[in-house]
Amino acid sequence: MRDLYFRLGIYPTAPEEEIRKAISKCDSVALKADAAAVLLVAARRQSYDRVHETLHNIGTLRANLGLTYGESWIRLESDDFSKHPTYTDSMYDTLVTKLHQVNKKAKINRFTDSIKGFFYGIFRVAAIVTSIAALIWIGSTWESSSSSSQTTTGEHNTSTQSEFNEPKLPLPFSGKVRRFTSQPGVAPLEIKTDSNSHYLVKLEDVTTGKDILDVFVRGGSAVEIDVPFGNYRMKYASGQIWYGYDHYFGPHPLTNYSKAESTFRFYSDGSSIKGYTVTLYRVLDGNLRTSQIGPNQF
Repeated sequence: MRDLYFRLGIYPTAPEEEIRKAISKCDSVALKADAAAVLLVAARRQSYDRVHETLHNIGTLRANLGLTYGESWIRLESDDFSKHPTYTDSMYDTLVTKLHQVNKKAKINRFTDSIKGFFYGIFRVAAIVTSIAALIWIGSTWESSSSSSQTTTGEHNTSTQSEFNEPKLPLPFSGKVRRFTSQPGVAPLEIKTDSNSHYLVKLEDVTTGKDILDVFVRGGSAVEIDVPFGNYRMKYASGQIWYGYDHYFGPHPLTNYSKAESTFRFYSDGSSIKGYTVTLYRVLDGNLRTSQIGPNQF
């Protein structure tokens, strides 16, 4: 079953007049006929809306259980109800933090690598215990490279890290979204990264300055999410080691903060939904201009 609202670029709560306008602007003859036959007849639309809501909920359930968008997942063109994971609470981070507190008090030399899979307060935990030797090796490599540098920046980095004592946490999975609005996500946003850093990308409403959502992207990966219609400012924090949503990748300059100079407008022109593909590294003929910002501006 196709998501007629999604393909028309309108919300499921759209009034009949708005539906008629969207149908009239649609280029697909088949879609126009189906939409008119279903959405412009009150009884049929009521039945369709019940099925539509059920499929939407199933798509969300599958995504949050990790049953879609895995490494080998291929999304078909007609697969309108496949969703990305949309964890809106902090269960993941709370549980990981508690595990690390227990490890620290008991002086246990093991760390949890990953905990994932939640849905409406029910979550499944899959914990992989890794050797702390790898973490020690990474930390010692970073410290030795910092101490060997004679530049002012290197000395500042070493000083900053030595004064920062928060526990390191496992990286969130690539594509983890936190939403701060009740508006549904309908427009596509794809984010591509290189392997040099991990990123927390934030969308902020241009008019109100309020956060709309943020998404975590592991270095070297690409994610695609759906965002509400609107005009947004994009900001992102980047770094190597994750300390949670309170400290990101550590104090500045361990965490680098940037913003895009352009405004991102997500909307529908009646025939299609407009979105973006953003590449957070230099590419030939790239047109995304960014600038550094301070932590208090993020």
